[in-house]
Amino acid sequence: MLGSPVWRGAPTYAFCAGLLAGGTAMCLLLLVLGSLLRAPLPGWVRVAIVAGWYLVLLARELGVLRFRLPENRRLVPETVFRLGRFIGPFQFGLEMGTGARTYLPTGLPYALAVTVALVASPVAAAVAGLGFGLGRSLMLLANLGYDREGGWDVQWQTYHRQITAALIVAFTATLAVAVLIAVNWIR
Repeated sequence: MLGSPVWRGAPTYAFCAGLLAGGTAMCLLLLVLGSLLRAPLPGWVRVAIVAGWYLVLLARELGVLRFRLPENRRLVPETVFRLGRFIGPFQFGLEMGTGARTYLPTGLPYALAVTVALVASPVAAAVAGLGFGLGRSLMLLANLGYDREGGWDVQWQTYHRQITAALIVAFTATLAVAVLIAVNWIR
C-alpha cells in the first residue's frame, strides 16, 4: 500500500493533515467527555487513576500482563479513495488520527487518552492531539523517504525491542511531567 502512487506528493500531505486533524479532534472530544468525570472526582483521585492506568499499561507493554485493548482491526478499504487523490487520503488520515480505523501496536495511546480526559487543559489536549497526529505522520514520511526496497521494515524488525524500550522511557518521562504539572495545577 505504501508503495502505491497515492503515497507520493500532495496526497501524502493530505493524509498527514488528516492525521493531525483527527488526533486533535479526538483529544478535544476526550477532554469534553472527561469533563463529565472530572466534576465529581477530586484532583488527587484523577491523578491516581492516570498513574494507575499507566502502570497497568506499562506492565502490558513489558509482557507482565496480557490483555487486549479495543481497536478497530480493519485494513484500508479501496472505497476510502472514492473521493479522489486528496480528499480520500485526508479522510483516511482523519479516521486513523481519531483511532476509528487503525491497528494499535502499543497501549500507550490509551494512557494518553485517559490523561487527556482526566487532567489535561484545553491547550494541553490540543497539543497532545497534534503530537499524536505528528508522530504518525513522521512515521509515514520517514518510511516513504527511507528506500523503496522495504529497508524501513527490515530496520523495524531488527530494532523493534530497542525502539519499544526507548518509546516507553520517553513516554513515561513525558507522562510523569504531565502528572506533576497536573498535581501542581490541581492544588
